[in-house]
Amino acid sequence: MHFKPYGGKTGRAMIKYPHIQKNAQRKNTLVYPGLTTVSLDRIITYMKYYYVMCQKGSIMHRYYVQLDPESADTLHDSLQQRYDLVQVCDVPYSSVEPDRLIAPAP
Repeated sequence: MHFKPYGGKTGRAMIKYPHIQKNAQRKNTLVYPGLTTVSLDRIITYMKYYYVMCQKGSIMHRYYVQLDPESADTLHDSLQQRYDLVQVCDVPYSSVEPDRLIAPAP
């Protein structure tokens, strides 16, 4: 039998990619860096409701979200880089419009 050190039975040399790991997956990155998921008890006791408004030209987006203060600051900074006018401010639950509320992920 003929000795084939690299090609095995096919006789072809195996192509190696040393910089790529087998079954490697891309790291998932958040759209707004700094925002994290938290446990449900922390959401209920610690998270405030925030009114988020951003405008670029004639397009305006208005929503209410439930965030901790640090994430609200990060969201404001991130939106400020993309839009002309940005407002992120905490509001009482009584002023939240339910149809504009973005509920936290379960």
